[in-house]
This record gives sequence, C-alpha cells and structure tokens, in this order.
Amino acid sequence: MTAGIIKTQGTHLFVLNTLATPDPVILKMACPTGITGLGAGTKSQIDVTCLDAIEDQEFVPGLGAPGQVSVPFNFIPTAESHQGVLTTLKESGAVLEWIVGFSDGIAPPTILDDTMVWPAARTAARIQAYIAEVTIDAATNDRVTGNLTLQRSGKVDWNFKPAA
Repeated sequence: MTAGIIKTQGTHLFVLNTLATPDPVILKMACPTGITGLGAGTKSQIDVTCLDAIEDQEFVPGLGAPGQVSVPFNFIPTAESHQGVLTTLKESGAVLEWIVGFSDGIAPPTILDDTMVWPAARTAARIQAYIAEVTIDAATNDRVTGNLTLQRSGKVDWNFKPAA
C-alpha cells in the first residue's frame, strides 16, 4: 500500500446553514455515498490572435469557470439534512459554505463569526456553492437514493493535515 493515502470511509460533508434561526448552524450531510467534481472547472480563454496570423489562433488563460460537485446519497427521511433542509436551501438560492472533511481526522468544523473554521488535524476542502438540484430516485429492488448537485462559486480552498 502506498504510504500516506487516506480511505474514503469516514469522509464527511458539512454545510453552514445560514437560513437557520436564530443563528447559522453547521449541518452534517447524512449518508453521502460519493463526492465527485470537487476541483472541476476550466479556465476560459482569451483570444489574442493578431489579424495577420495565418496558422493557429493564440490564447491566454482567462477567468476560471467553477464546475459542479455531485453528491449522491442514500435517502434517509429521518435525517435532519434530508427533511426539507436541502430543498429549502435550494429554493433560497443562497451561496453557502461547504467543507469536505476527509478521513485522516474526525474533528468537525466549528463556527466563528458566522463562518466555518477548518476542522482540526484533518485534511479538508472548502467551497462556496449553491444547491443547483436535489433529486430523489426509486427503483425496483433497490434503496431510495438522492443526488445533490452543487454549483461552485469561486475556487476550492484546501487545508492539509500536518505531517506526523
């Protein structure tokens, strides 16, 4: 086994629910089964080709175009994060703070001045995103599942667990 890898088991997804009253609360997403596209997105291109060019166009990088993050999950109707909170947050259109805490630690993030503080001694990624879509799927002889689609706004920030 390669030294330093981390397993997916024990990875958590947290969102700062700013619609909670009276104060924002950190909500842990119940039973995600994957997180894909965390760093997705491309840079746009700016054409700098001169009019007298006769072969190929020339480009320089422009602004980044943040991609979407997909979070499939097992639907658990008794879980707070599945009881209308996701649909309420989706309908609000609010850009929210999300943190993925990887399995090389167990500490959750905390709140300070209405923002999430990195979880201690744990590799984590932070994004700003709004909920673009929440779907629930049911099929014969299977479990009821859902998919959460987050549209990132801005870059992915990383906090790496210090080396031992």
